[in-house]
Amino acid sequence: MPEEYRCSETDRTFSTAEAARASETRFREVQAQCDAGGVPELRKGDVVYIDTELYISHGRDDFRGGLGEVIEVKPDISGGKPTPFVRVAQEPDTWHNWKILAADQKKLRDEFGKKWAHPDPDYRPEFNE
Repeated sequence: MPEEYRCSETDRTFSTAEAARASETRFREVQAQCDAGGVPELRKGDVVYIDTELYISHGRDDFRGGLGEVIEVKPDISGGKPTPFVRVAQEPDTWHNWKILAADQKKLRDEFGKKWAHPDPDYRPEFNE
């Protein structure tokens, strides 16, 4: 069995120690820029925090926040201004406003730590009209 190396920041596994260290460095870099009030440019493979989304009338779409791996970044318009939006592998059908998420990274990091984001559907009829 091949040896695996773990990123100490996200618990992702890699095939080489160098890749695991690079993941740690990049994660810290993005988080530090967010902590300083910035909106760092993201790239595919970066890991950021996504918030929880719970719905009253479509609980089947409930989603628990945590770490998410960036699969795409695109520019769009929000509030009449150019804004980066991001999609993560854990919730590929949703685009997230990166300016808003960047400002919330510290709060989300404190809340979720190393937990990964994931779907958490609620199929009870009263929450799915």
